[in-house]
Amino acid sequence: MKGCRSVTALIVAVGLFVFTAGGLFAAEPAMPEITGVVWMKSTHQEKLAFLVGASSVVAIEHHIDLKEADDPSKFTEGWVLAFKDKKWTEVEGKIDDYFAAHPDKGDTLVMDVVWKELILPTMVAKGAKP
Repeated sequence: MKGCRSVTALIVAVGLFVFTAGGLFAAEPAMPEITGVVWMKSTHQEKLAFLVGASSVVAIEHHIDLKEADDPSKFTEGWVLAFKDKKWTEVEGKIDDYFAAHPDKGDTLVMDVVWKELILPTMVAKGAKP
């Protein structure tokens, strides 16, 4: 009888754990894509953090490309060309200016703006092949 109660208690304990711990393992909410709407609502520090984080990833990819890629990424080459002598506050300002001038483009991804409005024009102006 005592063994039966122990088994029952164990089953109840496991059941409670399974049903209550489900919330602990639930998927975290998805991160929003960084669109113009998200960008314009972000603080100066959040914008700079985004740009520095993106730049870190691009820098790593660029250095790997230089050592290993037969056909390096045009995006990383363009990023380096466009931003190597820029301050992040300047880049932030250009993105802000774009979305302020195009309020109807709030659903556009910030990285699309970076590519089309900042990187591509720089590549063309400097004679690099996009």
